[in-house]
Amino acid sequence: MKFDEDKIIQSTINRKQLKIRFSKNSNVYDSFTELEKKAFEEGNISKKHKELMALSISIVIKCEPCIEWHVQQAYLAGASDEEIFETIDVAIEMGGGPAAAYSRFALNALDFHKKQTKY
Repeated sequence: MKFDEDKIIQSTINRKQLKIRFSKNSNVYDSFTELEKKAFEEGNISKKHKELMALSISIVIKCEPCIEWHVQQAYLAGASDEEIFETIDVAIEMGGGPAAAYSRFALNALDFHKKQTKY
């Protein structure tokens, strides 16, 4: 588990540190982050459910930084462990064996963020 924690810690550090660099040097990064904010706003579908959808997609496309982010955001939006497991079930059905392997990373990310977050 230590390896996965290190990977998750590094992912969060990279996201925070490189955001400023991207913002200063990319022509599209800030527009993308605005798109992300709009896409995940509360609407007819709750932010929690949007984050769970994004988590499932992230697992299927095998994007560990996306998995880490959307696990955290789903958890912070109130997703229960059971809802996250059902989301993982959908990802496994849609993505097969590779999705099952990346789902383990999602569980490690959930455990990590639960330890980091104090309500």
